[in-house]
Amino acid sequence: MQKMIALVLALVLPALPAWAAEREFDLGFARPGMMQGQFRFGAWPPGMAIYCSDDPDLPKDLGRLLFMPKQMLDLGATRCSLMAVDEKGGWNVARRKIAGHPVEMSATFAPDLQGTRRLVQLFMTAPREGYAGMVRHFVARFGAPTSESERMVHWQTARNEALVMHEEGDTVLAMLIDTKLQEAMNQRLEQVTKRK
Repeated sequence: MQKMIALVLALVLPALPAWAAEREFDLGFARPGMMQGQFRFGAWPPGMAIYCSDDPDLPKDLGRLLFMPKQMLDLGATRCSLMAVDEKGGWNVARRKIAGHPVEMSATFAPDLQGTRRLVQLFMTAPREGYAGMVRHFVARFGAPTSESERMVHWQTARNEALVMHEEGDTVLAMLIDTKLQEAMNQRLEQVTKRK
């Protein structure tokens, strides 16, 4: 019996780090690779809503906030952002509390091989003092980072990438990336550029 347990442990233990590295980079409200519709109709707090650059009823004052370069539009990519109505009744970028600090959120979606728009990049901007809290939040969800330095903490698997970084300014940038979708989008952008 002990030999059998030792054999099972010998088979399972080497696989554990690889399994852990492949855990999904899911923040609860967003994850790389999710469909645009899932992101749009997530459980957002009252008074907040997702608007995307391809919305037919997009309020005109949101056009500048959701601007997409022509090359990205040609690929069928979209930009979405979490919005809220301000005291004047207009839509502006919303601030949602994450790790105890107000965070602005936007995302880039691009079609996969079947034409379904999926989350390629999620961007979150927080005040500079939110750096340590955001790192702790990501560690709690994704485990130990792949690498870290004074200004950046980085997680990476075969499918996903995440980072929290700051420069010397007032903000912290956190990102989630679906690396496979990002590579495919980059290749399509190169092909479009070569045809011109």
